[in-house]
Amino acid sequence: MRVVRFLTFLTVLINSSLQNEPVDGGWTKWSIMSDSECSKHCGGGKQKFVRTCTNPKPQNNGANCEGPSEKEEDCNTHTCEKEIEESPWEEWSACSRTCGLGTRERFRKCVHAKEGEFKCEKKEDVSYEMRNCTDWEPFVAYKCPDPCDKTSDEYKDVEKVRHCPDRAKCTNESTEMGPQRKCKCVMGYVLDAEEWKCKAPKPPEPTPRPIPTMDPVEKTVSIVVTRTASTVLLIMVGLTLALFLLLRIFTIDRIIQMNMEIALESAHLLLLIPPSISEEEPMFCTMISVGLHFFFTACFMFMMLESLHVYSMVAFVVPRNGMLNRLQNTILGWGVSMFIILISVCFFLDQYGAEYHCWLEMHFPLVYLQYGPIITLCILDFLLLEAAGAANYKPLKVVDMKQLMSAKIHQRSNLIIMPLILSSWIIGILSDYEQNLGLYSVYSILNTIIGVCIFVFHSLGNQEVRAKLKKFFKCCVR
Repeated sequence: MRVVRFLTFLTVLINSSLQNEPVDGGWTKWSIMSDSECSKHCGGGKQKFVRTCTNPKPQNNGANCEGPSEKEEDCNTHTCEKEIEESPWEEWSACSRTCGLGTRERFRKCVHAKEGEFKCEKKEDVSYEMRNCTDWEPFVAYKCPDPCDKTSDEYKDVEKVRHCPDRAKCTNESTEMGPQRKCKCVMGYVLDAEEWKCKAPKPPEPTPRPIPTMDPVEKTVSIVVTRTASTVLLIMVGLTLALFLLLRIFTIDRIIQMNMEIALESAHLLLLIPPSISEEEPMFCTMISVGLHFFFTACFMFMMLESLHVYSMVAFVVPRNGMLNRLQNTILGWGVSMFIILISVCFFLDQYGAEYHCWLEMHFPLVYLQYGPIITLCILDFLLLEAAGAANYKPLKVVDMKQLMSAKIHQRSNLIIMPLILSSWIIGILSDYEQNLGLYSVYSILNTIIGVCIFVFHSLGNQEVRAKLKKFFKCCVR
């Protein structure tokens, strides 16, 4: 009994001495962290490992473990190609379109993916295939309608088989691979693929007209001839104006004629400007062309007013002085001409003048505003003159017989002067436009005749001039 107690006492004494001695800590073996997996399934990833300082734990102020408690190591270093090559392909997906050409696709799963959880979606892992497919059955109308059938919306999202636009004929050119159609516009329309419309074709660009040329000798002759004729006209018309100014004759019919003569004189003064100005000063050439249009229009406008005056006298509409007074005739003649020119200038200013002359053009839309009003005025002029002498009108009780006689003379003289000026105007434009020596010659002859006719008919047609000439011959010629 005493021996047992001694041994127990000795054991307790030894344990007590051992507990007071320090014990250094020791590392456990490396192990994978419970929530850590390899960062990649293939191609080399990283995985975390841990260890603890519990083998043994440090005791009685023993030293702790030295070194890291965590580390990362490479994992799944095998290549992905091998992994994917060994992976089975999934089934092909359904075709993306029920009618027409569509696509199918399929993937391969990674070896380390759990079955059915995910596909290889990472760029370095994915293996993907796509191919065309078709469920197209062109001869089964109830399943896939005709691509030319506008009542069907089956192909509304397919650009190649969109419905044809209006004014287009659709032709079904489908094959076993899918629906196809061809749209062809009819009635001369052209298909605009961008806007998907049938549009009227653009008018063809006109072939530029070659600039006509003349032999230098012919050109010199034409300039001399036309300027000489214009000079003769200017002299004869100038003499007519001077004669009436010296005699101080300003009757209503004379005021109309005077305005017509001023307009004609101004137009031919512009024609004396050298043709080289069109090359040196294009803007000045345009102004000359506008001026020619204006003064010739005014000339024909005053001839029409003179015919109106003649009609009012010969048809016994009024007993004397015509239907309009001096001011009304002047304002109406210049005002209507200015209105026509303003419209032309507002819309077609760039069409005045030409590359080689300053006359009016012939191949631009402006030609309608050149010829239209003037031809209309000439037609009205002719109708009034014809109406004035077409029937026997009942005379008024009081009529100025001298004015009536002048009106009858002007009626006949205008039937000569008006066609001459119209012919001269048209041939003048054509001669410069065509650069034709023959036309220049005819133009020059007409201008000479016009100058003589205006001087003779306007002078002898006025009752006061006739009275003064009669008085002169009685007094001075025996």
